[in-house]
Amino acid sequence: MTKDELLSKIQSSIDERQAQLSALKDKVKDESEERMSDIRAAIDDLEPKLEQAKAKAQEVADTADDKWDDVKDSLEEGWDEASAKLEKGWDNFTSSVKSFFS
Repeated sequence: MTKDELLSKIQSSIDERQAQLSALKDKVKDESEERMSDIRAAIDDLEPKLEQAKAKAQEVADTADDKWDDVKDSLEEGWDEASAKLEKGWDNFTSSVKSFFS
């Protein structure tokens, strides 16, 4: 995978989750305080994982093109780990606020 392909894959995943999170935040503005507490806790768990994914994207973007072949495998592996954490966090998040997605 090229650097640009990996960056595109990472950014697409980040953009998708960021949009879903933003849409959910808009949907829940009128919820009860008790329900909001649960949702805020789920969001607080997810946001750091999204930030880790963004940091990994920046790490890939900052890699000099002439060094790409030397670090490609470790960056791809790093993204796979960050992506898995993000997906697990998202799954936990959507489980806790499932009613908002129906």
